[in-house]
Amino acid sequence: MNSGLAAELCYVDAVRPRPADVLSGIRRFWPSAELVDGTGRGGGLMVAFPELTTLTGDGVDIRLLVSVGRPLPRPGDARGRRDLTQTWEWPDAAATMAAVRHTVTVTEVFGTSFAPANRVRAFTAAVRGLAEVPAPAAIWWPASGVATPPAALAVRPLAGLVNVRLFNVAGSPGRLLMDTLGLGPLGLPDLECVFSGLPEEHLAAYLTALAEDLVGGRTIRSGSVVQGLLRDGRWRVTAATASVDPERPVLSITPGAGGRR
Repeated sequence: MNSGLAAELCYVDAVRPRPADVLSGIRRFWPSAELVDGTGRGGGLMVAFPELTTLTGDGVDIRLLVSVGRPLPRPGDARGRRDLTQTWEWPDAAATMAAVRHTVTVTEVFGTSFAPANRVRAFTAAVRGLAEVPAPAAIWWPASGVATPPAALAVRPLAGLVNVRLFNVAGSPGRLLMDTLGLGPLGLPDLECVFSGLPEEHLAAYLTALAEDLVGGRTIRSGSVVQGLLRDGRWRVTAATASVDPERPVLSITPGAGGRR
């Protein structure tokens, strides 16, 4: 489902970023970024990326925008909790998120008119820039259901935007299902793989790399084969509906002999 990207910057203490500071932070990662609505009235801002402009069929210019919402309080009880069961890579996530009392939501506007790679670049530039004035305790990514530390985006461009999840296959001891969640808002299918006998961390890195390839413009068609984890391995790809909610299209990858389904 092609839709706008979103992230929640999570803070322990109340914040009110100044528009000039937000723009300065974003320009560290996208030098030409500009404020479209930079008054800050009510705490909200709108950031544009001049290079990302397209013409609609009606002859209307559309610019990719990122909205920075006003700071909002977050309940400290069950209403404010996030499901962290698929936040595997950050051991301190639960303790950090439990202390969060304020959030700033960052959302993409008109992003669906642009290529996934450009959308990721612009959106992550906005999130990384805002995360410097001041730094949040965590970032929550609603589409992928994962919390990350603020520095994660400096390591992986899709950190947070796409999460790699792991599940046991009911009734099949030793069989696992690993999938991605988060490619749908970019207009791309997620990935999934049912396997056994493969190192989980290696397969997670493999799916992450494939997700990055898809965002970068690679086309993987149903019925094709892709290079597997082993040098001589060829794994078949089939279009399917996700085995685990939320319902969405996926590319299901069938491992070869090294990771039997």
